[in-house]
Amino acid sequence: MADEIMQEEIGEEELERDQYLVFSVKSQEFGFQAMRVQEVTALLDATEVPNAPPYVEGIVNLRGRLATLISFRKKFGFEIKEHDEDTRVIIVEREGFPIGILVDAVEEVIRIPDEMVQELPEATGASASEESIMGVGMLDDRLIILLDVDRFLTKAEVIEASAISQVIEEARQKAEEAESDEEND
Repeated sequence: MADEIMQEEIGEEELERDQYLVFSVKSQEFGFQAMRVQEVTALLDATEVPNAPPYVEGIVNLRGRLATLISFRKKFGFEIKEHDEDTRVIIVEREGFPIGILVDAVEEVIRIPDEMVQELPEATGASASEESIMGVGMLDDRLIILLDVDRFLTKAEVIEASAISQVIEEARQKAEEAESDEEND
């Protein structure tokens, strides 16, 4: 259902700055600006990458493009949870690389006007996760933590995506060379 909502909302109307894709992790609602989201997909099979940071689940094949898959829970220190039928991957792009963000569930695309967004109180500190928070959307009895995709995805993830792509390309070339050598023998 969430996939249908996302496809309808993103595909049929012009996305605006105050529209957010709302997703949940550990019963807490978060949101990314919908215009930054390329797509939402079911869980993809990931290939583990040696020596990757613990929050990097691996790489996935996204219709012929390699994408780094990041666990939202691991990145922000939430306890690990088994994936289920609600688990989704939010695909965003940063500096030309697709990056998948693994979340518990995707809820909806909603409009949160600027006047309904408040900054995080000073007393909460300035941890790395809080630096990516744009504010908190306050809708009726809901509090939705709004995240800035660019601050959420640090340069490290982009570098990881680039390094992973390079390693995969080198492996492909070696496999092609080995195949060519076998044919010549």
